[in-house]
Amino acid sequence: MSRKIRVVVIDDQEVVRIGVRAALESNGRIEIVAEGATEADALRLANAHHPDVLLLGLNTINNAKLAHRTLSAFDTIRRLVKGCQTKVLVLSRHGQKGLMHTMLHAGASGFMLKDEAMNSCEALAQAVVDIFRKRKLPMSHTLYEKLFLPGPEIDDMPRLTKRRIEIMQAIADNPHLTLAQVADLLGIAESTLRNNLSAISRTLDTPNVNGAMIECLRLGIVQINH
Repeated sequence: MSRKIRVVVIDDQEVVRIGVRAALESNGRIEIVAEGATEADALRLANAHHPDVLLLGLNTINNAKLAHRTLSAFDTIRRLVKGCQTKVLVLSRHGQKGLMHTMLHAGASGFMLKDEAMNSCEALAQAVVDIFRKRKLPMSHTLYEKLFLPGPEIDDMPRLTKRRIEIMQAIADNPHLTLAQVADLLGIAESTLRNNLSAISRTLDTPNVNGAMIECLRLGIVQINH
């Protein structure tokens, strides 16, 4: 290899950034050129440093925040790939099938579980090298099985009416709208929307609408299209 692979690390936890830096810099083929904590940092640093690979951490554990973070990361990855011509490796604490599909659909070149990446410096460094060399999709055997092996049978999946799927899709398509604005978009009262969201959460056995969104993404009921 004629030069080192230039990498930007984005994660909202400093301890993770330190761990990633130590893991990657132990590999003589990789150079960390910048670090940041937010999606805004990712775009700014990608434009400033033109890295070969950007590691984007998804660390939020609380389901109430994950749906918004997923949508934000989706937009960020699309802008990094299309605008900055940067390859993206997602590191996530979550391995739901829908989340992986969403990140890869946005344009990510690889997806690794945070614990797996932190437990193996060699695996993380090799994933970066593989992405740079445009080799196979970096993914553990566990994640590969989740993503490519047959999922639950349709009869075993929670049933949502067409209208309730439309409601969840409208929320996914318009993440910055309030519930009142979504209700107006759908042509229904806000109280009707809230009643439907409560029913959806019960059907999917989730504590709130954000948890329901994650479950819809995992099952493929809702897609992020913007």
